[in-house]
Amino acid sequence: MVDGSMISETKWADIEADEDYDVDGIDSHRLTAFETAPDSQGIKVVTSYTKNRQGQTVKITKRIKESRIPRRIHKEAKARADGSIFKVDKNMEAGITMASQEEILIEQPVGRRSKVNVEDNLDLVYAPADINLTRATRELKMKFKSLRDDSDVVDMMDSKDMPAKYVPPSRKEGGDRRNFDENTVRVTNLSEDVREKDLVELFSRVGRIHRAYLAKHKETQYSKGFAFITYATRQDALNAINKLNRQGYDNLLLNVEWAKPPNRDRQY
Repeated sequence: MVDGSMISETKWADIEADEDYDVDGIDSHRLTAFETAPDSQGIKVVTSYTKNRQGQTVKITKRIKESRIPRRIHKEAKARADGSIFKVDKNMEAGITMASQEEILIEQPVGRRSKVNVEDNLDLVYAPADINLTRATRELKMKFKSLRDDSDVVDMMDSKDMPAKYVPPSRKEGGDRRNFDENTVRVTNLSEDVREKDLVELFSRVGRIHRAYLAKHKETQYSKGFAFITYATRQDALNAINKLNRQGYDNLLLNVEWAKPPNRDRQY
């Protein structure tokens, strides 16, 4: 006795054997997909059946080659992926993590003002790290102004916070405006390696220097060979000419003479 299910089932081997077999009359649901074993080159054939928009049964054959590419993984990375170093139970379901029991303290930003209410009748006390000295001094001054009978209230504000007034250099010593052009000497025959610091050290031996200027090239910053030294007094400038003129310095003889101020009254 032959089972009816075996007769009605269509095998793919029977269809492949007959090239002229018409698959249009066969239900595509009865045809199951199958694949062959990989050949010597690792290629396997996957065959499946489906129906197109016209209702025709279509046979789809795919040739697939599977290849395995080995990848080297560090043993510590593999241990982290497996969770062995974290003592995670292997029987635990994937995606479940353990909640942290560590307490985290959140600190307030330093820029915020910390206020402490002692009593209702007391003022606010500010944290020392956030005190603005100028503003706190001004507030204390206005607070106790009504309690003081003295009319001459001392200004407690820091002078560093007040805008400074510009004072010209000629008026800093308290005297009248002086013209330092007559106290300036011109130094020539300087080497390229000389620095302004060296000139100040040399010419300060004969008097107090008010200003020193060394001419330099913009590109190389080397000396152009001349400089101007301005002394506080004309006598110091005269001493520099008498003592340093024609003196050897850096394998050269210095020429120290009076600097000629620009002629402002020249007629063109």
